Amino acid sequence: MRTIVVFMWIVSLVGSEKLKYEPNFTESLTHVYKYEGVILTGLPEGGLSRAGVKIHCGLSIIPEGHTMYLLKVTDVQMLEYNGVWPTDPFILGRKLTQRLAPELSKPVRFEYINGRVGKVFAPANLPEDILNIHRGILNIFQITIKKAQNFYELQEAGIEGVCRTNYIVQEDKKANRITITKSKDLNNCQEKVMLFTGAAYASHCPAFQERGRNIRASVTFTHVLKPTAAGAILQEAKVREVHQFTPFHELDGTAIIEARQSLVLVDVKSAVFVVPHDEFVQRGTLKYRYHQGVLHKPLQLSRPQNVEKAILETLKTLEAHSVENVRPDTPAKFLQLVQLLRSAPQTTTASVWDKNCPLHRRWILFALPAVGTADALRFITTKIQRLEITMQEAAQTLALALHQVIADLHTLPLVTELLGVIHVQQSAILRPIIVLGYGSMVYRYCAHRITCPDHALKVLHDLLADAVAHGNEEDMALALKAIGNAGQPISIKHIVKLLPWPRSSAPNVPLKNQVDAIMALRNILKKDPTKIQVITLHIFMDQRNAPELRMAACAVFLCTKPPLNALLLLANSLMKESSLQVASFAYSQLRSLARSSLPSLYPLAAACKMVVKFLGARFDRLGLRFSQSLHLDGFSYKLMTGVSGKVLLIHNEGSIIPSMAAAKVSGHTLGGVFDLMEVGLRMEGLQEVITKSRERFSGVPDLKQIQRILNKFPDLKPAAQTVPLASVYFKMFNQEIGFVDFRRDYIHKALQSLSGMDGKRGMLRKVLERLRKPLELRPGAALVAMELRRFVPTCVGMSTELTLVSAAVAKADVNVEAKIPASTSSLTQLLNADIELKTQINLSVAIHSKAVLGINTPFLQSGLELTAKMHSALPLDVSVKMNVKEGSLRMDSLPVQQEKQIITLKSEVFAVSRSIENLVPVKVSPILPGVKEANIVHQKFKSSQEARSEADIYSTLGMDGAECLDKAQRPAPKPSHLTSCVSMTTFGLEMCLGTKVANALYVRHSPLYRLLGTHAARLLVKPVPAHAPITKLTLELQTGSKAASKMIRPLEKEELPLQQTPGKNVFMKTTRSQSRLQNGTEIGSSSSSSHSQQGSSWSWSSSSSSGHRSGHKAGGQRHWSSAHGSGQHSHSVSGSRRINTDFFEMKFNSVHTSEVASKRQSAGRTLSSKTRQQPSSSQSSEELLSEELGTPSLTIIAKATTSDGRLQGYQLSGTVGSARGRTRVQLRIVELAEDSRWKMCVDAASPNPHKAMVMYRWGENCQRYKMEYQASLGYLANLPAIKLKTTWNSIPEGCITGGRVVGSAAAYLLGFSNQFKSNPSRQITQLIALTSPRTIDTIVKLPRFTLYYQGLELPLPFHVPTIEPMLRSQGFESIAEIPRLLLTMNQRACVANNDQVITFDSNVLSYKIPNDCFYVLAKDCSTSPTFVLLMRRAMGQRDKKAIKLLLSAPNTIIEAFPTRDGVKVLVDSAEAPLGEQPQVLRDIVTIQRNGMGITLQAPSINIERLYFNGDQVQIVVDQMMSKTCGICGLNNDEKKMMMPSREVAEDQDRLFESWLCSGTSCKDDCKVRRDFVELGTVVEFEGQASRCYSVEPVQRCLAECTPMETRSRRARFHCLAANQTVTASTISTFRWKPGHVSYPTQTHADCWCQCSTA
Repeated sequence: MRTIVVFMWIVSLVGSEKLKYEPNFTESLTHVYKYEGVILTGLPEGGLSRAGVKIHCGLSIIPEGHTMYLLKVTDVQMLEYNGVWPTDPFILGRKLTQRLAPELSKPVRFEYINGRVGKVFAPANLPEDILNIHRGILNIFQITIKKAQNFYELQEAGIEGVCRTNYIVQEDKKANRITITKSKDLNNCQEKVMLFTGAAYASHCPAFQERGRNIRASVTFTHVLKPTAAGAILQEAKVREVHQFTPFHELDGTAIIEARQSLVLVDVKSAVFVVPHDEFVQRGTLKYRYHQGVLHKPLQLSRPQNVEKAILETLKTLEAHSVENVRPDTPAKFLQLVQLLRSAPQTTTASVWDKNCPLHRRWILFALPAVGTADALRFITTKIQRLEITMQEAAQTLALALHQVIADLHTLPLVTELLGVIHVQQSAILRPIIVLGYGSMVYRYCAHRITCPDHALKVLHDLLADAVAHGNEEDMALALKAIGNAGQPISIKHIVKLLPWPRSSAPNVPLKNQVDAIMALRNILKKDPTKIQVITLHIFMDQRNAPELRMAACAVFLCTKPPLNALLLLANSLMKESSLQVASFAYSQLRSLARSSLPSLYPLAAACKMVVKFLGARFDRLGLRFSQSLHLDGFSYKLMTGVSGKVLLIHNEGSIIPSMAAAKVSGHTLGGVFDLMEVGLRMEGLQEVITKSRERFSGVPDLKQIQRILNKFPDLKPAAQTVPLASVYFKMFNQEIGFVDFRRDYIHKALQSLSGMDGKRGMLRKVLERLRKPLELRPGAALVAMELRRFVPTCVGMSTELTLVSAAVAKADVNVEAKIPASTSSLTQLLNADIELKTQINLSVAIHSKAVLGINTPFLQSGLELTAKMHSALPLDVSVKMNVKEGSLRMDSLPVQQEKQIITLKSEVFAVSRSIENLVPVKVSPILPGVKEANIVHQKFKSSQEARSEADIYSTLGMDGAECLDKAQRPAPKPSHLTSCVSMTTFGLEMCLGTKVANALYVRHSPLYRLLGTHAARLLVKPVPAHAPITKLTLELQTGSKAASKMIRPLEKEELPLQQTPGKNVFMKTTRSQSRLQNGTEIGSSSSSSHSQQGSSWSWSSSSSSGHRSGHKAGGQRHWSSAHGSGQHSHSVSGSRRINTDFFEMKFNSVHTSEVASKRQSAGRTLSSKTRQQPSSSQSSEELLSEELGTPSLTIIAKATTSDGRLQGYQLSGTVGSARGRTRVQLRIVELAEDSRWKMCVDAASPNPHKAMVMYRWGENCQRYKMEYQASLGYLANLPAIKLKTTWNSIPEGCITGGRVVGSAAAYLLGFSNQFKSNPSRQITQLIALTSPRTIDTIVKLPRFTLYYQGLELPLPFHVPTIEPMLRSQGFESIAEIPRLLLTMNQRACVANNDQVITFDSNVLSYKIPNDCFYVLAKDCSTSPTFVLLMRRAMGQRDKKAIKLLLSAPNTIIEAFPTRDGVKVLVDSAEAPLGEQPQVLRDIVTIQRNGMGITLQAPSINIERLYFNGDQVQIVVDQMMSKTCGICGLNNDEKKMMMPSREVAEDQDRLFESWLCSGTSCKDDCKVRRDFVELGTVVEFEGQASRCYSVEPVQRCLAECTPMETRSRRARFHCLAANQTVTASTISTFRWKPGHVSYPTQTHADCWCQCSTA
């Protein structure tokens, strides 16, 4: 017995060694399986609607050889699901089964070797979508076995591609079975099968997905195999695949597509080989295949019998739906037209076009861009070439088509061919659109290619090269912008040729084009950021480059998200920066990026924080008048959505108005960054145009005299000239759509055409003649605004679809009829004429958006659909009468006569199923099941006994009796309805907002579940019944002296309330007692004295460390200090929230109080009676504000006329005047009804320069309610501060409640802290103190508690020292001076007094003139200078000065020098007698005596004033920002000492020497000149004896002169071999040579000459 047992054991052991574990099929056996595949789309919770499909069939695996097998599908059943999961059943789709069963039953041959599926063979006529279902079945058999490993990982091929796969192998030897579990992360694939379109312009951001993915997919397989000698046979398999999507964070819930497969072996039988009737061809591998492009995937299943007929019917429907207003379903019909055109051949489209219906053609042109196929683009280009459409239609169509068409080798040549058409090349509108659009097509074509082929970019590169060769600036800009749209690294070598780069021709390229070249690198950096960093950093660090170019390079450099080491290079360069514009721009951008909260910018933000600390606070002192870059953003991880905005303001040196401004808005969602919109504007010369208010000199300039002076400066470089006046560009999704340049000559021609001064029939006359006739316009537009589609296969073999599509249709009907006097022919006459316009406008727009998640195949669509619709219709019938000169305007319109819906919004989510065999009706189920119970708010409480009885019922169903049903199983609550109306009975109308909401928040409280369901809102206007019908509505406006005559109801005399609330009498009063400031300890009398001495001046000085705030005062100024000690208030500027114990004890001290206290101390007595009589100190607000101001200067009347002749409405009258020397404003609003005494009174005044207040009163004769506001400028703990105070007597309870809600919400969102503290009732006080240029401390005192925040950061710096002194001294009263400041903002003064010069840029220079030479004090530095002002010491009076003014228009020389009798003036060497009355010289110069001196004015050449008295020279220039040079500087706010060569002087001596006018002979008064000299000694340079020659002029004596005074300074020299000959004539050419060495050399300050008599 024991022997038998041992034998059997040995036999079983030997048998087990022969078993094979690799999956395989027995060659002579047919394996029969039962298969089931299910796909469902919906939410994971039960009780909600889902849609899906189930495939049920039998499978037979028939061997055809050692490795070839035949898959045969039998007994196919297709079941559809659309209902509430899991209660509703699957329903058999009989027609769909009949349609698919014959195709699915066709056999498929495949290779199978050791568990691996190889090539797949199928009949050629088998549709790819059916074959993909076979692939889904075969995918179950794809098993990779590794010997001796139970857990392993690999990249495995499957139906979804090659993805990361994990295996776990478990063997049960007793049962002789192997269980294999494998899982795939479908987000981690080497080769992923996917179709994706619509987001080519978006930038993928992996950082967004680190904390949560919007899309996640995975699949798990469980295989049970039985090893045999032939191989392991698959006994059973289960597959579960889940695709989840949410636009928000995935932890807050997702919508899912769940696919399941089940495979069970039911029989193994002998194989019977059957020869297939069809011929097999190779059809690829296991990988899913899409047989057509994404554009051919239907948005909605349709099966038109005749495509052309269907297109015509759709066109007729669209036209019928937009006869009057656009209907809500019009965009959906437009999407249907797009789908039909995609499926139609080009011949069908041409046939419909040839029907010659203009209305149909318009809709076809609207739809063709969205069709996006090569045939659609070919159709458009053909019509343009044949001139079958207008240029306007062509531009409108191509502007969209070139960004929506598929970019491939079929469409790119079509655009290239179109560029060669003659009339396209001659079109100033169409050609830029095509060139820019071609660049965008190249971007999409090469988006997923490592390198872009040369042929794709050849057109753009050739255009750029040709433009550079011919100096065509417009084509240069166009080519650069198109290359920027393309964004390919291969273009870098072409771009750098235009930049200041080694071996480039950049000096010949205009600055504007260089900036365009830099900006063209922004799209390229997405593919090659490192190279762009090198280029932009090199350009930025080279201070010889133009500031605007360097700022643009800095902006692009930071777009590359450079690492910390590169940022430190930038910071190190900033520490040596000489241009304040560049420094301000770079620092502001670094600082704003340091505050970014976007995940994509986390590393950059952290690096920028370190760099900002490295730079310190020295750049914080630069104000907003310098260039700025502001970046603001916000990101919510819960919503997985963010938004960011960037604003660039680039100033030219000295310009107040930016020379370039750009703004960009970006959206961050779905794992990408979308640059939604960008607008840029260049404004060179705009500041001069705005401030220009005088006639310019129109004569021809004569530069002979000035040129003699300029010839003495061989290295003189004129200021750069700006040719364009303005240019605008517009971008969407980081692609430039269009740009326009407005040049001076264009503007001049347009103005001449408007005024009729061009000698032709003016454009204005043509417009007026056209307006005198009835004008009818019917503009309209339709477009597919968004089409984002993503297709990914599932394990079942059907493709999932995620689609976001939106279409919009807009239409306007405009009828205009104008009555303009026939004599009107110019713009001036038009402004003085009475004009009447009758306008009827009917605007309507409809938007249809759809989001789809589900299955999309040519025979079946199933999934969730969210549809959102917006419809708006706004009719307007208005008659307008106006006269611009008289300031009158009247608008009449008809009242609301019937209910009108202004705007309607609705969104719904459904589970939808469509079958190609049963398109009508479509199976649709709302995502929320039918309502069966009320909202939880209306639920009734149930006793324990009642609940127990229900639990017994649930226990019979197998549930825990202690539990209730799953909350998702509960029926949905009833929708909530809300209607809110605002009735305006005076005007006979009522506006109502109604909403309806039914969402899935009862299932889960998250953003996604809030979105799912039904949401509807509508805004409507309807008439209100009245005692008499309203016949007309009127709005009248009258300004000026006639305002009072338009008043319908005169104002009654007002009486102030008799009762006053406590504290009310102190409103608008000035505190009479000094408050001691608290700063840790009490500040004594010395502090008060120091405080009073400051007056109203706000200023700071910055110390090296500004980490703490101090109340210390020195030199009569409040300033920053980092010292620590007793009596100081320590505060962390970084925004620490630790509140100091004495923070609330700080007292606010107004500026006016300080001034009064200062006057008291200086006089040494108490306040005099004269001071007490000042209205700002002793008069109450009521007394000051109640005084009469005279007749109104503004009247606005809104009235309604009824059928019985009564008037009802409102009248507003405004008066601006002065009371007791203070500016006041009064507004009165009264009802027009005779029996009404309701009135609103608004009074505003400024009792002193640093205090302003407003008082509101309303009710019966302004007596019932009252609120008062007060704003005061002052100090809080020695810091500049403002105090805002609100008091009230009696106000409506709704105002109090609303204020509490809004205030509490704002304080919570901003992060305020609070402290319970009793404050005055009926009063709110807010104190805001500027603790640093970028932080504030604020205290808000409410009646019951106090809110506070320390260290609140400001988005932009606020610099008190940079505020205009007049604004600081006059406070609120300076508002009236703003217009004057704008008109004079370009005026700058330069003063030379004694041995000191204060330049235009407030730079103080000290230099004693050592000789009798003229120096260029100020000069027009343009290419055609209008003036040169020279200065020297007076002959015989070395402590005096003499001046010479050279004018080129006309050619005049004016000299002035001191004499014993005063200042003597010579005009062209002839003495000019002067008196007190001004004299006009040469028609442009006005000159007169002014005391002991003279004053000269020449405004037509920008000399506002020139004053000279022998001791002082003062010149004031206007509109010369960055256009001057000389000792007075460049007039650009940059305190640079600029020499004629445009290089910065090392010291003041070198600056003055560089602007010396050299003498020519020893008989001249000037005995020195500036020459290029030889070093005089032989030196060793680079290992050889060399002679060196200066590369900059050195001051030396003239011939026959000897130096009387010498000075030593270092000069740069260029060295040559000592044996090389250099002649005197060529030594001056060394100015262009580089400097090799620097040596000290002697300069001759003054010389003595002994001239020869010959």
